[in-house]
Amino acid sequence: MKGKIYVVGIGPGCIDSMTNNAYEAIKESEVIAGYKVYVEQISSLINNKKVIQKGMGKEIERCQMAIEEATKGKIVAMVCSGDAGLYGMSGLIFELVHNKNLENTVEIEVIPGVTAALSCASLLGAPIVEDFCTISLSDYMTPYNKILKRVEYATKADFTIALYNPRSSKRQNYLSEAIDIIRNERNSDTPVGIVRMAYREEQEIIRTNLGDINVEDVDMFCTIIIGNKQTKWLDNSMVTSRGYKI
Repeated sequence: MKGKIYVVGIGPGCIDSMTNNAYEAIKESEVIAGYKVYVEQISSLINNKKVIQKGMGKEIERCQMAIEEATKGKIVAMVCSGDAGLYGMSGLIFELVHNKNLENTVEIEVIPGVTAALSCASLLGAPIVEDFCTISLSDYMTPYNKILKRVEYATKADFTIALYNPRSSKRQNYLSEAIDIIRNERNSDTPVGIVRMAYREEQEIIRTNLGDINVEDVDMFCTIIIGNKQTKWLDNSMVTSRGYKI
């Protein structure tokens, strides 16, 4: 019997913000796999399902265990925060299944979810209405010099920028260094929104500008959206003009 892995983007972390397809995939699955924090966010949907949960840094092991369950004919949901593809596990699942020559044994279906850039943008107003980019400041998988180069070129190209994984106890200076690069190209009054724990009970929103960012307000549960040259504050709403003549 052919098994199946759903790689599921669960969105910002509350079940109400999950897509119906994600909800149904989790309900259908016999096994739930994922980072502990993400599994806990969907605990009300798990019931008596088998759970595979590993900590940060155990992504390959976690995916291998999920694939092993699927080779037994099980339906498995690999849950990911936000979208399953953006900084998620979908790519790794495909690579591992291919490397083990299991394409005829394990079916893979990716279930998209609402990524943090979009969920946080909705809480701030309309800062993303045209071209934008996401940049993770985590150097766990990407060399730090490459990250800074991406920040530099995204800033020069006038993208609205969503910074993921902005600041941790081991990376306390990365955010300040990235902000300094952006300040070289953008005015100090450029709108900035910092959203922590979007759509969860602990949600916090900070509305500020590029010159006044306090990095001490930021941790790994935050996403930072930095406007481009067309972004402005309309009262408490962060809005990027697309260029309509009104």
